Amino acid sequence: MASSRATWRWQEYANEKRRIETAADTEERFLVELMVVRTRQCLKGCVALDWTHENWIVATICTTAPAFRMAHFLTGVYMIIQSRFFLERALVFRYDAFTSSSGASPGIITMNVCLVLWAIDFLFLAAAYHYAQLESTGRWLRFSPVMGHRFMRWMAGLLHGIFFVSAAIIGIISTHTILSLMWHARNGWFAGLLAFQCVMLVVGALGDAIDLGSPWGIQEASRIASVLLSLRLRVLVPVTVIFSVAAIFASWLPS
Repeated sequence: MASSRATWRWQEYANEKRRIETAADTEERFLVELMVVRTRQCLKGCVALDWTHENWIVATICTTAPAFRMAHFLTGVYMIIQSRFFLERALVFRYDAFTSSSGASPGIITMNVCLVLWAIDFLFLAAAYHYAQLESTGRWLRFSPVMGHRFMRWMAGLLHGIFFVSAAIIGIISTHTILSLMWHARNGWFAGLLAFQCVMLVVGALGDAIDLGSPWGIQEASRIASVLLSLRLRVLVPVTVIFSVAAIFASWLPS
């Protein structure tokens, strides 16, 4: 039994006292990266840095986070296709901007800031996953030198970049549609959709935190992706959720 347990996986990820920097394989982690590791530790019940076990909270987030993210992407695609080909009056870009006869009111400022924060969030997410996927593909391509490592890496980076940029653009368009219809048409259904989008945002960010807080996470592929996702979780996501809630209340001000 002792020889079978003494594998590289058991030795590296066993539950024992250790420093976060040692567990993260570097002594130069930024504060947000260390806070992400602590986030994963808190989700597991504030136990030691043990990556061999997980509770039901971590298991649920790991299961639902990718599903929420895919559902968000497909919802944006569905909204654009419906608006372009099947609806008599388009939903997408029905209203150009958040304008009002009263000028730059607090409500308009809130809506614009909310849209900008969502756009930055989508761009952070796209850039992080692009860098992580590019580095992972680059390691795999080293063992396939038939077409040339540099050419294959360039093509893989181009294809991944097109996909992730497209996903970010779709997310920005769908969010602009939700905010504009909520503001101009006072549509309660889109307010509910924005609230559910915030839930998906938080769960997806926590899923990234669980991945980043483990030794085999995204940070093992790309340090840039690790920093971007850590900043997103600890700085961008809370502010985006706050302004999204403020945008809902700004759309239905008391008389």
